[in-house]
Parts: sequence; structure tokens; C-alpha cells
Amino acid sequence: MSLPKPSGLPRLSEVKLTRRTLVAGGAALVVAGAGVAVGVTRCSRGAADVPVEPTAGAEASEDGAAKLGGKLSLYTSCPEELVNDVVARFSQDTGVAVAVVRGSEAELVGQLADGDVPGKPVADVVWGGEALWYAGVEGLSSGLEPVQREVGAFALAEGLAGSKTEAPAGYADLLTASLAGRVALCNPASCEAGWLHLVAMLSEAAGASAGGAPGDDVSWAFVQELLAAGAVICADEDAAVQTLLDGNADVALVSEQRARQLARRTGQTSVAWPESAVGVADACAGAVGGCLNEQQATAFVEFLTGRDGQQVVADALARPVVDDVQVAGGDDVPADDDVEVVATDADAAAKQREEILATWARVLAGEWAPAAAEEDAAEDEGEAGEAQA
Repeated sequence: MSLPKPSGLPRLSEVKLTRRTLVAGGAALVVAGAGVAVGVTRCSRGAADVPVEPTAGAEASEDGAAKLGGKLSLYTSCPEELVNDVVARFSQDTGVAVAVVRGSEAELVGQLADGDVPGKPVADVVWGGEALWYAGVEGLSSGLEPVQREVGAFALAEGLAGSKTEAPAGYADLLTASLAGRVALCNPASCEAGWLHLVAMLSEAAGASAGGAPGDDVSWAFVQELLAAGAVICADEDAAVQTLLDGNADVALVSEQRARQLARRTGQTSVAWPESAVGVADACAGAVGGCLNEQQATAFVEFLTGRDGQQVVADALARPVVDDVQVAGGDDVPADDDVEVVATDADAAAKQREEILATWARVLAGEWAPAAAEEDAAEDEGEAGEAQA
């Protein structure tokens, strides 16, 4: 079967994280770092102005047409390698200089909701995460377009790369003695990859949930056991990857593209796809309504969703969303037709999102118990009260 178009997700609810193993992803918003591609204007917190850019039409393209020129502020949660490749090609084609601000989906939502904050560039384009991460953000309620397909995967440390006995084949294997406490999981309340993996773990298809479904006690009991074993909860994929590279985890639950990019960049990790269930979603991009550089923003989104941009996306190891462009091979990457999509009803999971995240917060804080256990406790308290009376 081919990958279906995933459903969007409702707006995030606020979840307070209290577990000590929470790992932050650094500054609230981080700018593309060293090695940033040509055409990217590097900016930092405290530098509000994008430097003066070439005037429109100042250069000519290869076919003699005037380049667009100008500047653009891009807010993105996508991996740095993917962003650099796309921005470099876009800048080359259009003459537009792009200021890049990176952060998790939740961080971008918070930044956009705050509006024009002194010391931070105003967003012209948002790219990354499903469309409804941005529900309610002024100027982004519509017009977001699917750009690349997100697929949940495991990034494995070097010691597991060639080990068929220890490398996890599915979520249930994350509870084996050799991996207990050695798993890095992105926070599903702040990061798309974390949400994808959580929904997959809660699904019947994951196997580890023993036939459960989102909201079922047996599914949440698995998640509870994973956290109790010492899983490291990370704010975003950057933090999860760093946890793996620092030797504080053997498996990081991230997106396919991040896992593949890491393996190629370091040569010290490998990639595995859960055999029983894979979470899938479409990451989107769109121009922010009323942005300062509307013409450049529109051009960027059109490039990303066009064939040339989709080819750059595919070459950067992300899955494109158009039929005539295929993701780059290698790494034993499964074709779309070979990916077993999570069996959970995507619409049902989306409708239950706030409930799921609220339960996640309770599990994380050690405050969750199966309904049956809570009922027994209530009955015990009732009986004790009657006895005292």
C-alpha cells in the first residue's frame, strides 16, 4: 500500500513537564549553525534586522530573466541539513537572502503567537510540522501546503548497528534489559517526531500495547513502563540526537530523515524502522499572512512545493509529497509501498490529541494509574471511611 495522506492535528494544549529526565533543546529558538549554506543570512537572538539584501532584479538568472532578490525570514523545525540544501538552491535561483530561525514546533508556535518581539526577526514563512500545530496563530489559519512526509524511525548507536540480537525491531524491544533506560524520546507535546512515535506506541499495530488503542489502559501501561525504565525525554530531535551521540542513549526515536542524515554524517549510527507500526504525517509550509516580504514568501512556498524543490527535499533524505519524485535510496530505506502505516485511526487520534497529551503529562509526572487501579483505590477509601464511621 502507499502512504495515505495523514490527517491534521488540533491545537496543542499546554503540558507542564516535571520528569527529571527532560532534556531541553537549548535556546528557545536556535539559528542554523556552523556550515550553513550559501544564501542563508545568519542571525541570532538579539539581532532583529536582516542585513540589507540585493534589490529585486539586480541579478539575472541563467535564462536571462531578472532574479527576484530581496530578503526573507524563515521559521522552521526541519533538520538543518534539509533547510540548508533547500535555502541554498532557492537563493541561487531567486537571489533572495534567507534568515533562518530553527526551533521545535511548539517553540515556533509560541514565537508566532507572541507576534513581533524585539530582537527577533519577524517570520515571513513557517516550515515544519503538521498544519494544525499552528491552528489559531494569526495569519496561519489557512494556506499551509504539505511539503514532505514525516515517518517515525529509530536512530541506533554504533554498538547496535551490526547487532541483530540487540537492535530493536519494534517498540516492545525497547523494554529489553539491554535497552532499559537507554532510549531517547522526543516530547510529543513540543515535537512532531515525539507525537508520531507516541501514537504508534499507543496503537494496536505496535504489538507492545497488546491490542490497545489510544486511551486504553494497556497501551498507556506500556508507555508508563518505558518511562519508568528511565527513558530520556527530550524537548526536540536535536536534543534526542545529541543524547545519542553523547552516549547517554542507544536508541533515539526520531524522524526517518533525521535518523538517515545522522547516519550519513557521522558514520557512527544506523537506522531501523519499527516492524509493527510506523507513525506518518505531512510537514507543511506557508507564508504568514501580512508578512513583510510577501512576494519572497510566496516564491519560497511555490519553490518548496514545486518539482525542483521537491527534488531537493528528496535528495536531502526527506520523503517528498509529489508522486513523480522519490526519496533518495540507500540505508535500506523502505519504499512507500513497504511502509506499514500505524493502524490507529488518524482522525480519532487527532480528535483525542489534547486528551492524549494530558494523559502523557500524568504518566510523565508519575500521576497516572490504570482506571481499574483507580477504581479499586476509590473503593478501598470508601470502605475505610465506612469502617471509621
